[in-house]
Amino acid sequence: MRAGRLRAAAARPAVTTLAVAVLVLAAGCNQSEQSKIGACPIKPGTLCAGNYMHGAKLLRAELFDADLHLADLSTADLSEADLSGATMQGVHLAGADLDHANLSYADLSGADLSRADLVGADLTGADLTGATVSLRQLARANLCRTTMPDGTVARPDC
Repeated sequence: MRAGRLRAAAARPAVTTLAVAVLVLAAGCNQSEQSKIGACPIKPGTLCAGNYMHGAKLLRAELFDADLHLADLSTADLSEADLSGATMQGVHLAGADLDHANLSYADLSGADLSRADLVGADLTGADLTGATVSLRQLARANLCRTTMPDGTVARPDC
């Protein structure tokens, strides 16, 4: 009987070690899945032009200086993301959550921002020429030297 207890006790560390190894591998997989969407690496300066990222979860993503022109980011969660200086001409952001996102100096010309949440979004120096966005949406964003859809500049002296 005592030998049986010793064998069971000796087996426990192996099971625990195996469980830890599985958890570490699973964590590594989750991290790599979150750092890429398809072939697009989620990092500053990334080249993801034309990529399909509809509904992506990119909360607080660091995508400054990224090339996302013509990408489909409709219904994506980009709240608190840093998209400053990003090239986003013709990007599809319909229904996207851009709550408190940093879009300063981003090129959003021709972008579809219909139904996008822009509450608290920083649009300092951003170019919205020809973008689909309502004045109601922009009323809750931070505008400073922002080129509006009609080509006028909002708050040029801020």
